[in-house]
Amino acid sequence: MKQTVLWVSFIFLGACTTLPLSQEAKEEASLLSDYAAVAYAQRTSDESQWDALEKLVERVPQSVYLRQRLVAQAVADGTPEKAQPYLDFMEQEEPSAQDYQVYASYQAAVKDYQGAASSYEKAVTKDPDNDELLYRYITLLAGIDVDKAIEKMEQLAAQNPPSAADIYVEIARLYARRKNWDQSLAYFKKALEKDPDHLNARLGCAGVYEINFKYFLMMHELEEVEKRGYATAEIYNRMASFYVLVKDMKKAEEYFLKTYAKDPTDPTACYFLASLAEYNQQYDKAIEYTKSSADYPVTASKWVQVAFYQEKLQQSDEMLHTLQAAYERFEDNVEVSYFYALALNDHKDYTTAARVLSKIVQRSPEYDEARMHYAYALENLKKYKEEEEQLNILLERNAQNAPALNLYAYSLAQRNERLGEAQEYITRALAVSPDDYAFLDTQAWIWIRQGKWEEADELLSSMPLPVVQRNAEIAYHLGVLRHHQGKQEEALHYLQMAKDEWPAAAKLFQQLNR
Repeated sequence: MKQTVLWVSFIFLGACTTLPLSQEAKEEASLLSDYAAVAYAQRTSDESQWDALEKLVERVPQSVYLRQRLVAQAVADGTPEKAQPYLDFMEQEEPSAQDYQVYASYQAAVKDYQGAASSYEKAVTKDPDNDELLYRYITLLAGIDVDKAIEKMEQLAAQNPPSAADIYVEIARLYARRKNWDQSLAYFKKALEKDPDHLNARLGCAGVYEINFKYFLMMHELEEVEKRGYATAEIYNRMASFYVLVKDMKKAEEYFLKTYAKDPTDPTACYFLASLAEYNQQYDKAIEYTKSSADYPVTASKWVQVAFYQEKLQQSDEMLHTLQAAYERFEDNVEVSYFYALALNDHKDYTTAARVLSKIVQRSPEYDEARMHYAYALENLKKYKEEEEQLNILLERNAQNAPALNLYAYSLAQRNERLGEAQEYITRALAVSPDDYAFLDTQAWIWIRQGKWEEADELLSSMPLPVVQRNAEIAYHLGVLRHHQGKQEEALHYLQMAKDEWPAAAKLFQQLNR
């Protein structure tokens, strides 16, 4: 049955299309076809719409509407010069409001703003109830004749009481653009007289007070906004910032927490709350706030900050993971690369640390701290030639670079080579920092290598026990010294203290403990 209906319909349509058309009917059908092409091109934003419109106006040269369309299209395309052949629609005896509106848009496009204002005024006179037309007129006036724009807006407010508050707010903003704060404030207040709950009027008053450093009056307006239930994260942020300004951190925290409740990604609130948590040593909260911030994924320094908090919580593995992820995300960021390399050195992954630090010193050859840690990684990799190259660069720049002098001395002592040169380096280092326990330990280690047991004993014995307990290398050197002195029990005591962190201490401990 369905097939039969469709077949009958097809026969009927076929019959209709085969009816002969008159010449006039053919012209009308062609015209409709051309207009349909224009309409389709406009719906699909096809660039052919201009050509279709021109083709259509050639068919109907007397059409004012089509000429308007061409002018409007030229303005919309950003090619107002193409509209000139079609502007003659304004030569008619009584142009309509739409004629003036289209012509005004063309005048504005060619920067004839006074002419555009005149055309808009004529359009408004012909169609006074057209709010969109009036808005376009006032918007143009606001850019070229603020006083006249205000005059028109005053008239509009008087004619439309329900919209008066909105109009007064716009007038206030025009005065604010001129930095006429008194008049701006006066119109914001006029808006509030019409509508005490008008949010933009309240915020406008607050803004004027803030610009003029009347913060308590600003807070009064913002508190009114909050009372009315209109407070946003941005408004709470402004209130919190005020309390930071007056150093009332308790109230600042209260309002930043309100911001955070509204928008847990707000960067300002997250930064303040993280800083406050850090101050209170609540590092887990500091991590939470920092990671919550909207700019965390794209801000390298915040990843470093999280790693710092993790270090404070003694979460060394988590810290390394954070810095590794940051390095993969911000590989060209020197700060991230540097702290990642430090963490790698701390985790004894000297190979990766050296690779990262090598890139840093290539990109930033003046970064001496990175070069120093690079030399340290090379020392642990036993790449002594490369290490000495880096240390020599540092000492050429600063002959009194104490950490570089100490590492040079220590490396030579560790290798048991050029001990006289090592002594020169550590003497220079101690001249800069005579009380540095790491430097004193290097000096003792050189003396142990030279067999100067008494000098080494006097130096190491002077170190406080807590220093020895938290430094496995010093404990190891004391163990070696006591072994050479024949004091095996004391040697085992110090080696026991160091063996879990210092492989050489574990090896000697096993030898002596057989």
